[in-house]
Amino acid sequence: MEITSSYSFSPPISSISTTMAQYLVPTFTVLSAMITSFLALLMLVTYYRTWNSFFGQEKHKVGTPRVFPYCLPFIGNGLSVVLNPSKCAVATTKSAGTITAFGVRLLGETIYFVTGRDNIAKLRKHQGYITDPRSQSWVMARVFGLSQQANEMYNRDDSGIQVKPASNSIVAPNNRIDYHTHTNFVKMLSGEGLNTMFSRWHASFSRRLDLIIHNIQDSDTDQWTVNPDLEGFWMTPLTAAMNEAIAGPILESVNPNFTQNLVEFMPYVHSFLKGLPKWWMPRAFALRKSLNRDCKTWHSLARALSRDSDNKDSHFRSDSASPDSPWWGLAAMRDRQVILEKVDNWDHDSMAASDLGFLWGANINVHTAALWCLIEIIRDPDLLARIRSELSTITLSPTSCGPSAWIEALMALPILQSVYAEVLRLRVDTGGVFRDNHGELQINQWRFPKHSLVIVPTRPAHMDEAYWNTRGGKKPLNCFWADRFLEYADDPESGPALKGVATIRSREKKHLQQAPHSQQHQQENEQKNKGVCGKFVTAGTSDSWIPYGVGERACPGRFFARREITAFCAILLQNFDMELLYDDGHHIPANSLFYGMGVERPRNKFPFRIRRRRTST
Repeated sequence: MEITSSYSFSPPISSISTTMAQYLVPTFTVLSAMITSFLALLMLVTYYRTWNSFFGQEKHKVGTPRVFPYCLPFIGNGLSVVLNPSKCAVATTKSAGTITAFGVRLLGETIYFVTGRDNIAKLRKHQGYITDPRSQSWVMARVFGLSQQANEMYNRDDSGIQVKPASNSIVAPNNRIDYHTHTNFVKMLSGEGLNTMFSRWHASFSRRLDLIIHNIQDSDTDQWTVNPDLEGFWMTPLTAAMNEAIAGPILESVNPNFTQNLVEFMPYVHSFLKGLPKWWMPRAFALRKSLNRDCKTWHSLARALSRDSDNKDSHFRSDSASPDSPWWGLAAMRDRQVILEKVDNWDHDSMAASDLGFLWGANINVHTAALWCLIEIIRDPDLLARIRSELSTITLSPTSCGPSAWIEALMALPILQSVYAEVLRLRVDTGGVFRDNHGELQINQWRFPKHSLVIVPTRPAHMDEAYWNTRGGKKPLNCFWADRFLEYADDPESGPALKGVATIRSREKKHLQQAPHSQQHQQENEQKNKGVCGKFVTAGTSDSWIPYGVGERACPGRFFARREITAFCAILLQNFDMELLYDDGHHIPANSLFYGMGVERPRNKFPFRIRRRRTST
């Protein structure tokens, strides 16, 4: 007979769980504490080692620049760069002090930063092949959606942007994409191409301005039109005029919202560069898709509309009596199609993304710089009166002598040009990028390994107290001073640079350069200068005033930018009264979303009021 026991010898599950918890919880606590302690020790040791290497040893001498201190192995300074690149750049260069070349670790790679007038002078005169399109291609892929196959052709191009390719480059002539596109830019934005470009922009902006004028109250009524956002008010017509000047009228015919979409797309650049996914910013991806589609449709229509029945390639010809096209816009844009169509692995999607990137680059900085100039002028009644007095001496007009002669006359006005130069000194925060793919790069005593990424930031140069004139500290470099680039014959304290800075450059001796005159004497000179016509001076500033970059890769659009900024301010100041309705004190904070892209943007909106002037020209 089988007897089955009614008793169970298995311990209760709750008892097992309690026992395991009593054993495991202290174990996990100990392990967690050990891991935390290990990581803290590792970070402390890493920081001490890198700090001692950078600051603790003897003076930096000839050789590869040392790496700035960090506490996270492999990651390096990566978190600081990603979370707040602007703050990281300022803190790093400030901490480096008189050290003019140093490295920053970023995910296992070292990026080098170079500052100092002597180093910039060396780079500016460098004759080697020290630029390549890798940084440009990275932006094209991340921000504008250039395909991997097309992007790879950028990365393979190590031939340089000079006529003769680098001696050890094996890139085929048709795949010298960097050289051909750069040459195309230069052709478009210099010489006769510059005159054509400016005339087209001026005509387009003038038409749009006429529509604005009709909606603005006349000063005879003493009524103002109030708007909550000065930047938003002017950015759209400026961007639309630029797009039409470059690409013709088809883009806005394809999509009347193209300009608004492009303006809305601009702030997403940093988010794309950080690699944020589509689910995080669906609007940004939708805008990019729409803008690329519009550019592709424009290209398709331009090919069809300009095709000659006798020659299927006639839509690419740029040797006709009228080189500019109503379909392609500038002849240079038609030439870009020829260039890009011949590049291996490029298709129509690639060309659309490339032209979107070009239009973005043409608009992202110049309009913002123009608006900064306008803001600085209208917030200072004395400066506004001085510039309007200056403008009244110009008897020419675009209709009487043509836009080119008119803008040349405006660019001879010293106060307006000093405002232009000072705004770029104060508000441009970016960096020129260099890389030698063929050997070691040497900049004075510094040696940079082959393929190293070398960046020349503008901020340290533009804020160098050992070079720039601050009138003994009365006009600090972090504040706008309209007369900084003006030199007065009877005022030895005037001009952009400290006197004798060319021969005494060290920071230890900078106080010897400060003007010895009394504060009363300085005030008398400033008051006297307001009624005298000074001379606009940039001579000698080429190693300290670098808003357009350094060397062969300096922005080819710099000549057009000066023309647009000057014309925009002149036209608006002659046609409108404007007043800011924004109490900002002296400092206007910048928007960090645009750090590294070029010209800073204001963090806050500027409410303003506007009316037509009674004595407009």
